[in-house]
Amino acid sequence: MALLKEFLTKSWKRLGLTVLAGVVLIGVGLNLLLWPDSQVGFYNEGLQAYRTGRAQEAVQLFDRSLAVYKQRSNDSWLERFVYPAPSREYASYAAFHKAKALLMLKKGKPAVEAFKESLRFNPGTGFEELPGYEHLSQDDVQRLTDQSLIVKYDLELLFKNNKQLAQGEGKGEGKPQPGDQDGKKQQPGQQPGDKPGKGNKDAI
Repeated sequence: MALLKEFLTKSWKRLGLTVLAGVVLIGVGLNLLLWPDSQVGFYNEGLQAYRTGRAQEAVQLFDRSLAVYKQRSNDSWLERFVYPAPSREYASYAAFHKAKALLMLKKGKPAVEAFKESLRFNPGTGFEELPGYEHLSQDDVQRLTDQSLIVKYDLELLFKNNKQLAQGEGKGEGKPQPGDQDGKKQQPGQQPGDKPGKGNKDAI
């Protein structure tokens, strides 16, 4: 009887631990399912504000998206294990559209800095050396390269149209490369691709 009682006690303990582990895993799964990606959320809100002419609000929202990325880049190993990694690519989107919103506000110098920040997140080359760009497919590399060229084009066009800004950066008269599919000149502040949300990584 003593052996049977000990066996039943151990069995109940194992069952209790199994149930507890199951509850924890279900809780983690539900948390991940309902977890909002605030980096992308603020980016989408900023994009909507930009598209409707609310440039100052757009700048603030893109800044919040960038702040989330920078904060979550310092997550602990446990947070990185539980939650999806922040998106370096969306950080480049946010900085780029922040630059265009700043141009709407006629703030050229901060716009230059935002363009440069976008290029730091996505320089268009050397992806294998940048955290956040691991395991890229050939299509991913091509998409990121194309997006970087758009940012560089808009920045060079800004320098060409604003000699004072160009001189402040130590540049002469810029000569942007043609990149518009319709043969029309792309202007700083235009929207080359503005669909919000994840799953639209074909446009910056």
